[in-house]
Amino acid sequence: MANIYDSMVSALREHWKANDNAYPQRFELTQVTLEALVAARKLVNDTMNFKKYPDWEQEFLGVPVVLSAEGDAMISKDGTRVPLSA
Repeated sequence: MANIYDSMVSALREHWKANDNAYPQRFELTQVTLEALVAARKLVNDTMNFKKYPDWEQEFLGVPVVLSAEGDAMISKDGTRVPLSA
């Protein structure tokens, strides 16, 4: 999970830099990747006793997260698919 988390953060930072702080459209993750990400984030939140807001697993740092059969990627502001390396 740490690798996908880091990849998502890195892609988001690069997108912000290249697009005047605009958010991408979404992250698309496979079922396996999404489950691993959600489990790890839940563990951290529960361990730190952070309150989780409703539907927290459907968003990552303000960007919607959706399931995809096409692989793990960030969809940029202009619709370009940017693969995430895990």
